[in-house]
Amino acid sequence: MPRTPTSDRHAERAVALFLQEMTSRTWDAGRAWLSICRLLLTCDVWSPGQGWTSFHGEPVIRERNDYRRSPTGEPNQALREAALIGDYISRQLGVARSDLCTSMGKFIKDLGIQPNNPRGHAFRSLCATVLERFGDPQLSIQEEVDPHSLFPGHPFNLRSENPRIDIAVHRGTLIVALCSVRWTYRHDRVDMLEEASQYMSAARRANPHCKFFGITAEVNPARLRKVLRETAPLARHAAAMDRLVHLHRPLATSVIGHNAELTHLMDLAEWAADSVHWQ
Repeated sequence: MPRTPTSDRHAERAVALFLQEMTSRTWDAGRAWLSICRLLLTCDVWSPGQGWTSFHGEPVIRERNDYRRSPTGEPNQALREAALIGDYISRQLGVARSDLCTSMGKFIKDLGIQPNNPRGHAFRSLCATVLERFGDPQLSIQEEVDPHSLFPGHPFNLRSENPRIDIAVHRGTLIVALCSVRWTYRHDRVDMLEEASQYMSAARRANPHCKFFGITAEVNPARLRKVLRETAPLARHAAAMDRLVHLHRPLATSVIGHNAELTHLMDLAEWAADSVHWQ
């Protein structure tokens, strides 16, 4: 069954552009990340009163304060890793490295507004669209679902006064997966872990086999490790969630040299393919 569209016009515009590019380039699930990067990833940063300004000439996934140069102009590790990510994306796109920054982020920059919320909402809808396009066609996919409506009578203690489940997936009338989607997240406040702790007791009353996934584009290894420690491959029966899913696992692992410590990340394409097993 199809994904239910949202009322967010920016997110729906991102979905339309994604589908257009995926179709015109005949890209498969393994290339979906590349289209998402072209829509949401920039080499620029947003400042109130200034709008978008160039920033080191490298893709900016982490917080801007992570990227620094020494007094002699030497890049720190985060900036060196950003350069490696830029090299990799340019090769995957088949564009000259000098043209990479102009090849990315047009959608998010053309909005002309503070990007954090629009990027987050668009990323959620794009992940849901990847699942719709490449996952089990028997699933129905909804976004921004009211947990009180989905699990009536169950109390939730979350920071938000109006909480929403980013993606809820049903097989028929049975809830089979919940997803918390964050482009990036703070080390001291990992919403997806809080949401897993709040939602999964209710979800597993409805379906003991219901899955919970965190989905992110985060590349800070410490932040990724913090969540991975709470996933089923490492925490086993004490796990807060089933898996942490990455937009494109190599961006956080092999491209920047963090293979061993992040082996249990799940790739977005793998997540979509895995949906045939959600029961």
